[in-house]
Amino acid sequence: MYISPPVLLIIAIALSYLVSTAFPAIQFTDVTISFLGIILITLGIGIVLWAIKLLRKHKTTLHPRHKPSKLVMHGPYRYSRNPIYLGFLMISVGTVLLFANVLAFVGPIIFLAFVNTFFIPYEESMLTKAFGTSYKSYKKKTRRWV
Repeated sequence: MYISPPVLLIIAIALSYLVSTAFPAIQFTDVTISFLGIILITLGIGIVLWAIKLLRKHKTTLHPRHKPSKLVMHGPYRYSRNPIYLGFLMISVGTVLLFANVLAFVGPIIFLAFVNTFFIPYEESMLTKAFGTSYKSYKKKTRRWV
């Protein structure tokens, strides 16, 4: 069974919400935390849109299971090999901060573990096969997350 990254993000956010409502006593109430959450969500959305725009501009796939036709190494890809996942993680953490519940971090943790275990290794293998030494060189210069 395949779960797409956007669906995984929604599941992570829903899980965070459910945990935060099930255990409301474990909340933090600092208003600056909510402001930080809004900033993270906004930055995350911006990074995701920027990365998607570049992939579309270079006419390569957005789908994690499809073979890419172009290796994009500039824009947000200059700082992270996985800017879309990074943006999704920022959105997930930002929503946790809005929910203001320590236990809600279970959502982003599960998202991170799932992406690191099931998506990224598969994609890295596919990119290595498709682009060989170019991808290996890029991989040495650019971190997986940031």
